[in-house]
Amino acid sequence: MSEDYIDYRLIRSQMSSELEEIITEGNLGEQLESVLRAVCVLPYPDIQFPIIASFIASPVTLMSTAGILFLWGSSGTGKSQIATVASELYKTTSVLANSTFASLRNKIQHERFYDPLQCEFEKNFILVWEDITPSLLIENENMLSLFKVLNRKNSRITISSQTPGTNMIFNAFALKVINSIHPLWTFWELNELKRRMFPIWFKKRETMTSEEYRGNHFELNELSDIEDITLDKLSSQLEIFWRNLDNCNQYSKAKKLLQKHKKDITNCRLSLEIIATHSLIYESPLRESIKQFNDYWELINEKVLTISSGTEQFLDSFISQSIEAKMKQNNQAINAGCPELTEVVTDIDPKALKEAIERAKTDGYLDSRVNVSELTNLMKSRGYSMINQNGKNVWKQII
Repeated sequence: MSEDYIDYRLIRSQMSSELEEIITEGNLGEQLESVLRAVCVLPYPDIQFPIIASFIASPVTLMSTAGILFLWGSSGTGKSQIATVASELYKTTSVLANSTFASLRNKIQHERFYDPLQCEFEKNFILVWEDITPSLLIENENMLSLFKVLNRKNSRITISSQTPGTNMIFNAFALKVINSIHPLWTFWELNELKRRMFPIWFKKRETMTSEEYRGNHFELNELSDIEDITLDKLSSQLEIFWRNLDNCNQYSKAKKLLQKHKKDITNCRLSLEIIATHSLIYESPLRESIKQFNDYWELINEKVLTISSGTEQFLDSFISQSIEAKMKQNNQAINAGCPELTEVVTDIDPKALKEAIERAKTDGYLDSRVNVSELTNLMKSRGYSMINQNGKNVWKQII
């Protein structure tokens, strides 16, 4: 063997060991949250990160209700990093956007049970599906049915079998993590998912206000790539935690106590069991865990779920038509021998957008409640920033 031979496996192992140091000492919740914070930044991190940690650490085997963690925001904001943490903790793989219903069904069936053939001996499992579009759910009734499953007792889906005249029964109960650049709750066909989701709000660092960014532990250049972090130890800790009979009994006890405080819990049906997880993994009193989740829902209801139906579709259509029109104008200018008249096709005129919004409101296409602040957030989530160019404001797409 050459003396110049380098064992890159050893170097990668050393790198992983160094990156594992980001996992802090402390309770399970704090350790998991330290990993989440190291791979992305979020608006209002002190509110959102504990929700993510509590959701993905929840023991679905002990739960009666299993919702969806919905990672929403523009590209490049860290959604896939968080999705990978979830899948790595359970030693599973993420499902790609083009996956079929059958592949998702088989994945749940094979990975939810220690004995997939007999569907016996259930184990904690989480389904992670990345980069989905609304059409994937809207155009496939079975796929939508899978994600509408919320309660263990009503989790069986009947589907047609390849044998004529017979059906297959599939149990779709599982915690689910999905991510998308599209706010699914704005589509009326997907309205039922809204009551089943914990939306997590992602934004580009440069578009966050100081208030939104406050509490993040790292700047972008300091973040780690989750692919370089070995989560085997944390994954084992999570499995051992829920194999501990005392922890399981404490979880059951917490659920019963929370039932007595339903009126104090926002979105109680969806949140109660995740609050019980938060209390255990963070070693937090139930009243503090309730407050953590109530603060989260206050944020989401104010900042995220206020986006009106139709706004997203309208804005995407407007941007697409504007780009198409400018491309046509640029071609005409070039053909006329006037290349100096060409424009950046992705630039959006704020005045033209405002006028189009008012026309859409008048025509009844957009809700009259759509405001400038909402449109500003939506433009930013698409990578646009308002800048002054030669004395004129313009929405500029930041690549």
